[in-house]
Amino acid sequence: MGANILLYLLGVILTFSCPATPYTHDNVKALLTNIFTTNSYNKMVRPTADQSHSITMFLNLNLVGITNIDEVQEKMTTTASLEVFWIDEYMIWDPADYNDTDILYVPQKNIWKPDIALDNGFTKLEELGDDFLLTRIYHDGTVEWRPYDVFETKCSIDITYFPFDKQKCDIIFGVWMSPLSAIDVELGKRGILLDSYQSNGEWDLLTTSAEASESQLDGAVVTFSITVKRKPQYILNNVVLPIVMLSLLSVFVFVLPVDCGEKMGYIMTVYLAFAVFLTIVSGSLPVSSSMSLLSIYLTLLLVLGTVIVMITALELRIHYRDSSREIPKIAKYMVRFSKWLRCIRPNKISQVVSKIEYSLSNVRDTTENETTADAIRPIKKNAFCEPEVVEEIVWPDVTSAIDFFFFWFFMLINIIATVCIFTDGYIKSDKQAAV
Repeated sequence: MGANILLYLLGVILTFSCPATPYTHDNVKALLTNIFTTNSYNKMVRPTADQSHSITMFLNLNLVGITNIDEVQEKMTTTASLEVFWIDEYMIWDPADYNDTDILYVPQKNIWKPDIALDNGFTKLEELGDDFLLTRIYHDGTVEWRPYDVFETKCSIDITYFPFDKQKCDIIFGVWMSPLSAIDVELGKRGILLDSYQSNGEWDLLTTSAEASESQLDGAVVTFSITVKRKPQYILNNVVLPIVMLSLLSVFVFVLPVDCGEKMGYIMTVYLAFAVFLTIVSGSLPVSSSMSLLSIYLTLLLVLGTVIVMITALELRIHYRDSSREIPKIAKYMVRFSKWLRCIRPNKISQVVSKIEYSLSNVRDTTENETTADAIRPIKKNAFCEPEVVEEIVWPDVTSAIDFFFFWFFMLINIIATVCIFTDGYIKSDKQAAV
C-alpha cells in the first residue's frame, strides 16, 4: 500500500515538473505547407466548398479619432480600423495534428479577401489595408482581418445652427462587385468600438450607431453613423465676440459730436469691418441655400450699419443747414423731449429786452410835452408785467436729439437681436441634439 502511494506521488511530481512542449516552427511550417502546397490553396477561389453558398462576413469599426470635418467640401476624415470576420473553409485543421497549433498569422496578400470598399468615400476607390498587415486565422477557419486606415467620407453638412450645429455623418462599407448570393455582409456584435477613441478639439462625440442593410442594387452594406456636436468656444471667442464689439462701436457713432468732423470716417471704418467679417464667415461655410445662424446675425448687423451710415450722412446735412430756415414743429418736439429725458434745462430767451428796445426807439416820436421818464414808465410796466419767453432751438439741437434717440434705439436693437438669435439657436440645437 505504501509503495503504491509513493508511485502515485512520483507520477504527480513528474507530471507538473515536465510541462507540455508548445508547438514549434516546424509545426507551423508543416501546417503552412499542408495548406498552401499540399492542398493548393488559391486566393482567387472563394473559400467555400459549395460555391452556391454565400460567405457571411461580420464587420465592426474601431474608431480611433475624428481628424477633421470640412464644412466647405462637406467631408469627414476619421481614423479607424475595420474588424472583418469570416469562415475560410480551406483553412480548417486539427490542432492535435500539429502539436496544438491553433492560430496562424498570414499576410493579407496571401489569402482570399472580400472586395469590401468604402462606399461613400471622398477620394478614389482603394483596397483596404496594406500588404504588410497580417490576418489571424484560427483552426476552425475563422479569419480575423483588421485593416487600419484614414477614411475620408462624404458628409452632408447642415449649417442652420452654426456655430451651435451638430452633424451626423456615415461611414458605409459594402461589397463592391461580388453579388449578394456570393458575399453577405452583416453587422458584428460590437458595432462601433470606442475603446481607443481620442477626443477631438473641435467636435464632441454625441452618439454612434450601426446597421446592416441589403438591396439588389447595392448589395449588402453596413452603415456606421457618427453624431457630433461642435464646440462653439473658438467661434464665439474669435468671431462672434469681435463682431459684437464692432456692433457696439457702430452705435457709439451717435456719441461723437458732429463738429468733431470724424463721424462719417468712423462709421465707414466700422461698416467695412462688418463686411470683412461677413466675407470670412461665408468663406468658411459650404455654399447652401440656407443661411447659418451667424450669417443671419452678420447680415442683420450689416443692414443696421447701412442705416446708421445713411442717418449719419443726413445728420451732417441737417447740422450745417442755414439758420434762417425754419425748424419743423416735429423736430422741435423731438428736441424738447430729448432734453426732458436728459434733464437738460432748455435754452430760453426773453423778448422783454427786445420790446423795451423797440419802445425806446419810439420815445423820439413822443410829444414834446411828455418827459422821457414819463414815456419810459408805462413801457417798462407793460414789458415786465407781460413778459414773452421763447425757447431757442437751432439746427445743432436737432442733430443732438437725433443722436440721443438713435443711440438708444440701435443699442436696444443690437442687444435684443444678439440675445434672441444666439439664445434661440442654442436652445434649438440642444433640442435637435436630444432628438
